[in-house]
Amino acid sequence: ITCPGVLLKCKEELYLSVSVLGQYKKTQCVPAAFPLFFQEKLVFEKVFANVVDPGDLVELLELDTAVLELIQLVPPVGKILATYEENTRDFLFPDPKLTRGHHGLDREILMKRSSSFTGIAPKLRFSTSSLITESLLSSGRSHIQ
Repeated sequence: ITCPGVLLKCKEELYLSVSVLGQYKKTQCVPAAFPLFFQEKLVFEKVFANVVDPGDLVELLELDTAVLELIQLVPPVGKILATYEENTRDFLFPDPKLTRGHHGLDREILMKRSSSFTGIAPKLRFSTSSLITESLLSSGRSHIQ
């Protein structure tokens, strides 16, 4: 995460929280100095037991929201510095002409800064990869995983 020219007043560590597909994960904490480096892989896995048509899966992903939050460990509960929200379909499968970087894997997004965060909006650079597989249920019907 980059944010040129911004110095954080509080020196408590920061982490990135990610909610997608009904699951929540967070990165390890890093020192409070931009740029922030989170060299981690967060894995989200979901089984859609009643989905047999890929079009139905697309609709479910459009109804889900991916939420990313940059949080500083300011007592008592932490302080949200910036957020990013997008429907899960567009988050996992961005429009090819909007992706930047090598082979379409690296992406850059501007986060929305909170009212208490001074300076420009933080820019998050990350990559996503998705694997959709079909498996058989015990009844013999297939479903998307």
